[in-house]
Amino acid sequence: MIATPDELLQKQHTITALVQNETGTINRLVSLFRRRGFSIACFNAGDCEQPGFSRITLVVNGSEADLQQCLRQLDKLIDVVEVVDLKPTERVSRELALIRIRPEQKDLDKVYGTIGEFFARIPRGHDRHIVVEAVAETADIERLIIALSPFNITEIVRTGEVAMRVQALN
Repeated sequence: MIATPDELLQKQHTITALVQNETGTINRLVSLFRRRGFSIACFNAGDCEQPGFSRITLVVNGSEADLQQCLRQLDKLIDVVEVVDLKPTERVSRELALIRIRPEQKDLDKVYGTIGEFFARIPRGHDRHIVVEAVAETADIERLIIALSPFNITEIVRTGEVAMRVQALN
């Protein structure tokens, strides 16, 4: 399938925001992106170093121009303290994946080798299945899933990306 000109202008962006923990904050953030036509590929929110605040990581698809407009509008929201579009060279990002597999007995050595190769671990294993835990960049999680696919994947649970600026803003 050939990409349209609009699709060619679309790019994936990782955005972090420091927001106040107030009722409706997340709804206002998501609504803003929805109104602008952005596809939210990933959304994570959690408590941070400041009581009463949360850090949010969004991975969204959109053009650079639309993104800049969206960032300006986000910055105007009263609950938003700080919003940053993190470039790949400016961030550390990770994702957690839990992958349940049902390998054949004869494949266990290969499974353990694959798990070791990806620096994953086994938090739980039973006679009939193994749960693999991996914390890595999203691309590495994708490669791990492909590597484990011959071993009968029965379930995958992923957190989505969380990201942090490599160097703090002054």
